[in-house]
Amino acid sequence: MNRIHLPLSLSLASLLCLAVAPTAMAQSPTPGVTPESSAERRLDVIELKNGERFEGRVLTELDGYVEFEIEAGSVVGIGRNRVKQIQRGAGRLIQPVLSAIEPSDEWFALHDAEGVAVGWLHVAVVVAAQGMVTITEEYEFVEGRRRYQITSQCRASANLDPLGCYFRERISEPILAIAPGEQDRVVGERIVDCKCAGDRLLVTHADQKGRREREYRWDAAATFPLLARLSARTTGRAIRDVMMFDPATEEFSVRSIAEQRRRAVELGGRTQNVTEIIESGADTSNSVWLDASMRTLRREIAGPALVALPSAARGVKAKVGRARIPAALAREAGGRFGLWVPNPAWRVAETTDPGSIALACDVHGASIGVTRIEHLAVGTPIATAAEAVTNWFRLLHPGMQVVARERHAVRDRIAIRLRAEDSHPRRAQKAIVDVIPHEDAFLVLLCVAPESAWRELLPDFDFVQRTIELAPEGVEPPLSGPLRRREQEAEREAGQRLRRRGGTPRGEARGTRSPARSKTLSPTPAGRSRSMPPKRELPTVRIPRQPPVRK
Repeated sequence: MNRIHLPLSLSLASLLCLAVAPTAMAQSPTPGVTPESSAERRLDVIELKNGERFEGRVLTELDGYVEFEIEAGSVVGIGRNRVKQIQRGAGRLIQPVLSAIEPSDEWFALHDAEGVAVGWLHVAVVVAAQGMVTITEEYEFVEGRRRYQITSQCRASANLDPLGCYFRERISEPILAIAPGEQDRVVGERIVDCKCAGDRLLVTHADQKGRREREYRWDAAATFPLLARLSARTTGRAIRDVMMFDPATEEFSVRSIAEQRRRAVELGGRTQNVTEIIESGADTSNSVWLDASMRTLRREIAGPALVALPSAARGVKAKVGRARIPAALAREAGGRFGLWVPNPAWRVAETTDPGSIALACDVHGASIGVTRIEHLAVGTPIATAAEAVTNWFRLLHPGMQVVARERHAVRDRIAIRLRAEDSHPRRAQKAIVDVIPHEDAFLVLLCVAPESAWRELLPDFDFVQRTIELAPEGVEPPLSGPLRRREQEAEREAGQRLRRRGGTPRGEARGTRSPARSKTLSPTPAGRSRSMPPKRELPTVRIPRQPPVRK
């Protein structure tokens, strides 16, 4: 899609307009807005104050800004003060081009690892009359006085061949309104616009520091994440090891989307079958649950640490800070280790042992548990510990036989894995037992499920084994990245105000920094310490930097 922007002024706004215009990200959720109909319709008429007249389709009209499509792939953005009038449906009649892609319009509330609603997400798929498909995702978070907005968009042909993509992140804060549409002051903005030109990908980046252009080789099989998700969802086919360019990180990476699979889960107090799609990459893994009509029931943005749940457009903003769901992290009572709950098919079960955590899947009668064993002498070899656990397991599960024993890596530690089976027709089940070194003792991670549900639940077991938190800082990590920087800025500002009054900032007399006032959780990827910097830090609220890997 080619975007044309009429000059505004020699400012950051005009610089950013050279790349691409803002979309409807800045608007509040508007109920009643539905994707474009496939029926024939008339174009809109846009008349400017200088006498120019356009026929097209109005895409955005907000905050003193109008954006409209004048032909397939060409979008014009202009200030509202230059428009004389807009006449919707007053132009010529156009005939639709049928597409296999169904338009959609979905709103979601975003919940963090603690289960608190922290923002909203709007996802829309629009099919133009000429068959071109546009996928748009809009996120918004609010923290204090600042508003954080992200828009990600992808454009494709009727055959889902990629045409280009667009990404914008924007940070603003309110100011005293001096003119219509000037209620917010932008304090940070980054725009990335990408266009496919044959075997080349043209990337334009614009921010407060300036504008730069780059060019990459673009293979015929390459695509964008938004388009790959739509393709996998529409066709039901797997996408394996495909090179994708993500405008959010401005990097290429190899990603896969597994074939759709059915599973039984309990949602809203009742059991239902859902379709699950899992997307994975080098350091990302997210799943989506769809109902029978292919509407989204649950979507992971950063694993279970940030999930999107369906919501009505009218009430989604009211949920922020108020609505809650069960927390995604189950902590041991002493805070020494924790388990990430794979998804809502599992619940945290009560346990009387303070050194243990238990999860239960009621639909299948499966369980996940981790227990710390401390009765072995300090310095006991792991092989000896595994032998003791084997004897303990046989006493607890007399019908199950240990059929395999092997060394296995759990996070950054060498563990011993036991595999057990019970082939009795009435109680056929399987189990995986991991014996993991933990400080001066051992943890035993036990996953048990009926054989009939084993294949369905195996990805959940694998996820828990890959993301188990083995250190206190994993259960209660300190602030880091953008959140920590904002915390430090707030501390410096508070200190400066106190100095001007003749006081001493808190913690300065002791030579230490003030303790963090809040904490954000996200699963730590296997083999990576929390002290290591992430590949890239998104300037958004509560989005985990490093989502877990599910394979």
